[in-house]
Amino acid sequence: MHFQWTSLALVAAAALQATTTQALPANMISCLQAIKGKSYLITPSSSNYTQESLTENYIFNYKPQAIFHPATNNDVSAAIKCAATANVAIAPRSGGHSFEGYSAGGQDGSLIIDLSQFSQFSIDKSSNIATIGGGNRLGPTYAKLWANGQYLIPAGTCPTVGIGGHALGGGVGMTSRKFGVLSDNIVSMTVVDPSGAIKTASATENTDLYWALRGAGGGSFGVVTEFRVQAYKPPSKVTSMTLDYPLSQYSAMLDAYAAFGATATDDLMAELNLDSGGSMQVQIVYLGSKADANKAIAPLLKAAGKPKDSDIREGKWIDAAIRFAWMQNKDLSNPKPGDSNYAKGRSLVYRQALNKKEKDTIYKYLTAPPKGISAAYLIVDLWGGKINSPSSDSAFIHQGVVIGIEFVTEWGDAGTKPGKKACGPCQTWSLNFYKEMLAAYTKGQSIEAYQNYIDIDLPNSMNAYYGNALPRLKTIKKAIDPNNVFRFPQSIPLN
Repeated sequence: MHFQWTSLALVAAAALQATTTQALPANMISCLQAIKGKSYLITPSSSNYTQESLTENYIFNYKPQAIFHPATNNDVSAAIKCAATANVAIAPRSGGHSFEGYSAGGQDGSLIIDLSQFSQFSIDKSSNIATIGGGNRLGPTYAKLWANGQYLIPAGTCPTVGIGGHALGGGVGMTSRKFGVLSDNIVSMTVVDPSGAIKTASATENTDLYWALRGAGGGSFGVVTEFRVQAYKPPSKVTSMTLDYPLSQYSAMLDAYAAFGATATDDLMAELNLDSGGSMQVQIVYLGSKADANKAIAPLLKAAGKPKDSDIREGKWIDAAIRFAWMQNKDLSNPKPGDSNYAKGRSLVYRQALNKKEKDTIYKYLTAPPKGISAAYLIVDLWGGKINSPSSDSAFIHQGVVIGIEFVTEWGDAGTKPGKKACGPCQTWSLNFYKEMLAAYTKGQSIEAYQNYIDIDLPNSMNAYYGNALPRLKTIKKAIDPNNVFRFPQSIPLN
């Protein structure tokens, strides 16, 4: 959960799906320059163009036509019309963590609409509904929620991830087993659609758009500038813990972990980290006291054995959020991430425990990492609980999943600057690992993956991410964006 960031056939297909204007369209630039007020525009001639073009993952180096920073919904509307007239693809950017660089368009020649000026926040303490601007990142959002009444929302651990892409792709997080995924807690949204119309999407207004945005909304249907999200009061005591095991116990732990999820209380959320350094660590957040947390994990310890080390802390919710944010500092309001900016991430989700071939493949690759790698690890999230019983229907289709796995390969350190040479062996190792996991996927099961960890190397990715929701998503896309203005290599297609 804490790491939020290509096959030539899919890229070629995307190129056929929509034509990208390669020459700088003077009419679009002049159109954008005419938008006054606090908005501002960055073009290739701007001194900060290179820095502004970067995503959080430096392996991508896409060249956008321009980067526009709107200040109001009307600014966003005007910018969409400028790009649509020039047939330039639009890439909304909330935090810039797309695994495939889609925050920068996933291709050269897009218009990035950067939402960093949409950092508004408030909370209605009678309804516990938080209003969160689309430019907020998770860390600052948690800090604001805590400072304004000690609230939480069920979202992920990475503090620099933007709320926009995270929420619109589902948003599995630290308390999702208790409160559901983040998208299930969106009460309403302000969205500027592909025609430039400013709309409210909710259970009673623009209901098709509301359905589509919650689970498949990242970059395909418009720009969401504001979310109204159900927030919650955590208990006065929240326990966080780490349990350490040697990687050699991988098989028993993976079996015990999946079985544990079926009976564990919804007050508990866990992730299991397995890394190429030879260790495994279970990280747990429990909504309650240390004494109750120890009782809650007893079945896991009985099945997996006693850890070689543990660190169990009772505190406040905010303490757990800071602990598992993996920051270089301890300030959620201004986080400095601890992950490398050079990485490849992928995912698969499973509706049953891993089979022997899957478990052995994990051990095989983690015990033989390539040269040049700085970190290689799996994050195995425990799903279930309220994730399986959403409050309303949406395009997020992964109810019934037991575990979700994020495969991460990093090279370089957190402070490594842009321009580092690609690690070919690292990328080959990552792809081969993934291909073997796909081949081992339980026969008779449709392959599923988590869309927030989007991956262009995943075969039939639209089906893996959206399943039986895909036909309706295509219908809505064709109705709301017939000219495919919001497009990138893995956007919802028109047909």
